[in-house]
Amino acid sequence: MRRTLALGRFFLFAPAKAAAACGEGRALLDSLKIYGLTLLAAALFYRWKPYDFPDANAAVPMAAQGIWFWLKVMLWQPLLMGVLIAFCAVLLRWLKDGWLPLKVASSFFWCAIPLIATVLYVKNALPKSAFAVLMIVWILPGIHIGRGVSPREWRGLAAFMLGLNAVELAAMLPEAVVTVMRWEAGYKAVVGLAGFWMLIGGALGLRAMPPQRPLPRALLPLLFALVLQIEVVIAAFMLGWLPVETLKALLYG
Repeated sequence: MRRTLALGRFFLFAPAKAAAACGEGRALLDSLKIYGLTLLAAALFYRWKPYDFPDANAAVPMAAQGIWFWLKVMLWQPLLMGVLIAFCAVLLRWLKDGWLPLKVASSFFWCAIPLIATVLYVKNALPKSAFAVLMIVWILPGIHIGRGVSPREWRGLAAFMLGLNAVELAAMLPEAVVTVMRWEAGYKAVVGLAGFWMLIGGALGLRAMPPQRPLPRALLPLLFALVLQIEVVIAAFMLGWLPVETLKALLYG
């Protein structure tokens, strides 16, 4: 547990050291502990937090949001984390070299395809067979690029992305304080700062992971991967796989 706490502190204060630590053998297990604690703490926190805070005009939930509801919501998170890690690995590989404007434009186009295809499919403008073929064609370049990522890189990236949740875990204490105070601006500030540091700290850590890269080539893949993760949630809802209350819980807490 001491090693897990030390790794968590690196994510809070020294992302580059966290990246270096994630190359060690037991780092993945420590990061999984951090991630598991974050999911459990989030389930308990959101069960306790009033549904109408910080949005006083929030609609009353259609279903009871007890602890079992939030635990079921958290069951989606490992899938979404796996998606995030996979997309981040592919995009880091794709953007690691070459002319950056071209690589960014192609990454943007690749990220836009799933959402556009899903919208067209839901609106019956795209047949089911065409939608399936398009998704297969879309994922093939990602699989091809991902094959170039070594097992060591996959393991280190997974450990880093999982451990980065230490920031969210640490933010829950001040979030609880401002929730008790019913301080809306304070709550939004804490959530915003935590999200900002996860993004910037994540980019700083990814920059330091071997092979080292300039900051833009670390930040942009992380941004694109986060966008794709949100697209997966939205697509799952549009395709009828995700209930509306779970969608709201995943996106807004």
